[in-house]
Amino acid sequence: MTYLPCVGCGWCCMHDQCTDSLRRHGYLPRCPELFWSDEAGRYLCRTMLEGDAGNAIRRNQHTGKGCCAPLNSWRKDVRNRDT
Repeated sequence: MTYLPCVGCGWCCMHDQCTDSLRRHGYLPRCPELFWSDEAGRYLCRTMLEGDAGNAIRRNQHTGKGCCAPLNSWRKDVRNRDT
């Protein structure tokens, strides 16, 4: 299977918490670590930006390996969905 690069649309984190988020926050409808970055023009994860801890989380989540939901329509409409 060929994976497409992550575009930061937010779909994954808004619909299905990762295991790191579950450990940290318990089950929630949406991961509280997800935030929209106007500068980057995409969603980012606060935990992945936390130095050494972020490195471990990026490895756990296979960050940079590609999107596992390539047919997701949000990929073509990356925007802030919090407003």
